Amino acid sequence: MHSIKVKKSVEDYGVIASQYESEGQGRRALAYRLLEAKKCYREGLFSDAQLSIGKALDLYKKYVNEEPPVCVQLLYGHILEKNGNLKQALTTFYEIYTKHNKIIAFIRTGYISINLRDLSLLKKYESTCIERIHSSSVSLQDKLHLQVILGYFYSYTRRDTSIVNDMIQYHKNNNTKLREKLKKIEYIRWIYNLHILQLLNNFPWNERCHLIFEAESLAEQYEETTMLMNIYNLIGIGLLEENVIKAKDYMIKSKDLAIKLANKHHEMNANTNLFMFYQYLGETSHAIKLADRAKAIGEKINSNFNEINLVKLYYLIEDYDKALKLINEIKPKVRRIHLTMTRVDALVFQYKIMLKQHDVKKAKRLWPFIEKMSKKHKNKAEHLLLQCQYYTLFNRYDKSIYIAKSCLEEGNLSVEERLEFSIMLLEALMKLNKDEAFTEYIQSFEELVYNKGYFGYLGYVYYLKGLFYEKNESYIQARVHFIRARSYFTKVNNQLKQKEMCHHIESVDSALLHSPSNRQVEMMNLLTKNEIIFDSMRLVHSAKTLEDVCKNIVKVLHENIVFDHTYFHFRMGRLRTKTLHVSDKLQSKEISNEKVDIAMKKVMEEKKVCHIQSDSSHLYGFPIISDENEVVCVVLIDNQNVLFGEYVYSVEQFLQMITPKIEKVIMQELVHVDHLTKLYNRNYFTKRLEEEFQKCVDYDSDLSFIMIDIDNFSYVNNQYGHAEGDRILEQVAKGIQQSVRSGDIVGRYGGEELIVILPNTNANIAKGVANRILSDICNIHINDMYQITASIGVSTVDKDSPMTVQELIDKADIAERYAKEHGKNQVSCYWEIAGE
Repeated sequence: MHSIKVKKSVEDYGVIASQYESEGQGRRALAYRLLEAKKCYREGLFSDAQLSIGKALDLYKKYVNEEPPVCVQLLYGHILEKNGNLKQALTTFYEIYTKHNKIIAFIRTGYISINLRDLSLLKKYESTCIERIHSSSVSLQDKLHLQVILGYFYSYTRRDTSIVNDMIQYHKNNNTKLREKLKKIEYIRWIYNLHILQLLNNFPWNERCHLIFEAESLAEQYEETTMLMNIYNLIGIGLLEENVIKAKDYMIKSKDLAIKLANKHHEMNANTNLFMFYQYLGETSHAIKLADRAKAIGEKINSNFNEINLVKLYYLIEDYDKALKLINEIKPKVRRIHLTMTRVDALVFQYKIMLKQHDVKKAKRLWPFIEKMSKKHKNKAEHLLLQCQYYTLFNRYDKSIYIAKSCLEEGNLSVEERLEFSIMLLEALMKLNKDEAFTEYIQSFEELVYNKGYFGYLGYVYYLKGLFYEKNESYIQARVHFIRARSYFTKVNNQLKQKEMCHHIESVDSALLHSPSNRQVEMMNLLTKNEIIFDSMRLVHSAKTLEDVCKNIVKVLHENIVFDHTYFHFRMGRLRTKTLHVSDKLQSKEISNEKVDIAMKKVMEEKKVCHIQSDSSHLYGFPIISDENEVVCVVLIDNQNVLFGEYVYSVEQFLQMITPKIEKVIMQELVHVDHLTKLYNRNYFTKRLEEEFQKCVDYDSDLSFIMIDIDNFSYVNNQYGHAEGDRILEQVAKGIQQSVRSGDIVGRYGGEELIVILPNTNANIAKGVANRILSDICNIHINDMYQITASIGVSTVDKDSPMTVQELIDKADIAERYAKEHGKNQVSCYWEIAGE
């Protein structure tokens, strides 16, 4: 019989090591301690790994009495680094490099120095780094690491950031060679780091996103799940520039992967980032829960939760007491473990609070020190924002306006920086009575908040508008905006601003009604209510798509009532319906739910507002009825508590007012979406392809196009009937949508031909996506009598450089026909067959 090898757990290795040690067999105990340390390291249990490697090193001293081999020293350094003991890890790798001249130790020394922003060693070895980059004895992989380290060094010291442009150009010219020569994981790390370097040097998202999307596709294709966690994290950060809600989706994916891989360190980081995202959305209570979760994980694995992010949250909601208390806890901790940047952040936030609390004397005295520190450690935008706040304290609004306008016109700010500069600018414009400029910038500010999904700042939109109207004695409008501002500041738990709004409302009421009668108060409340309704209608009418209309309706509901879920059921013609679930976080997805379906059916039959009570919640169904007395849509609100009658009436009236808009977007949906497959139709996806092609031209990015033809489809129709053919098309369409990213565009070209538009996707990645689509199609189970296969053609701007959109389509069509003519059930790429 063959012996069976049993995989031992971490606990097994520890027990065996202890047994050997108690028996005096030190070398065997040492071997198992090292196995224990390696296994803990691989499983992301870095604090346990550090304990194990520590015991192993003690055994070396006791039983071997010589320096551990370099491989063990390197493992010790890696464990220290992963466990957050960066200063100790830096010392370990530096000693290995100086004693043994190991390039891996040199590289880790470089990366850790970058993380610590301790650039003294890099400055010392800059010439060595450059020499090794040009040395023929250094591998390509190590040269790329050294280029990245040098890129970080120059970026942080602001010396010669042209190196980043050189690296991007090098990648552009050599990416095919790099893909072939490097291991897949090393190539993914290379483009991942290039993306970060572009981020550090303020490259806009649309110029750098193709790199991180390429990294995402490769990591998914080769199942590099550990890298995927980091990639999703970076995409989430990047998408903050487009929309915080899309960004949050990626951060949730990053967190889910961390949980799946039992990587507590990354789970802590993902929770940290998620709580920042929720603070942008204005979900303060949920954000704090995530922060507590991140902190608890950090304590459990003996790793540092970055509490500066929590300080930032308290600062944003103006809870300065909590922020200062946390800062005072952080400062001695970070001084002890030499986290320079965290200490700088703590001191800067402490100073910002000083400015907000109008401590003029102390702020003036400390300014030279803070300004010097800010210039050295903060990026240009953060430093200028601090300057704006300083000048505002001393009523130097002209200076604030000049700085804020200049920064906003540059266009390379993050969304958060743009929002902060906008608030500073608007407040200064109001102080100097520059009404025309205020009107222009407040509109831009509001559009930015809505377009990017930073709903945590909506309170400031209404607050600033209220101040403007109050100053100009438009008291009814001022009152409306102060009431709405108070609602949002209540939601984000900003108690200072809540009190301020109440004060402004009282002030406006006094100005309107010197001796108010009951009749006057009623009239004023009615006017306020009507203005809010009209503003809500304008918001809904601004939406262009069915989903955006639903989201804007949820925004309106969110201001006025508390609810858990909202569902929209649309009649898209005689036979087709569509049910969307939109959460209060404005996440939208098409669903099928028995409880919801029953409630929807009741509302459609009775054509009136219905209250349906279930075991766990209350459902309120509102029909939207057309002029022909047809229910075109049902809005269903799911809430744990009973809604007051006045709220139910207000929602009913509001929804009836927007009926024409609902009918219009339903008609647009019918025009743009294929009835059978629920994919975009030819007219719509052609328009989208033209838009993506133009982006490709403007930003020199990648674009690929896939054409899919189901094999032997006419045989299925003839043999099994058109109903079976339709069922296959539906299943294949659904499968393709699940095979591609959310940003990819899937459509029906005609008949059994389907297409996929792949923005920011080069040739190699597109080929991988096409193969994944083919694999998923082949796995669709329809009938035991036949197997579904497809012939797929791929074209790309990256390799083929077509002059027109039509050429891109034609080349995918040629490749698809080639696949069909050469045996079917395969992927053909135009650039591979063009020379045949």
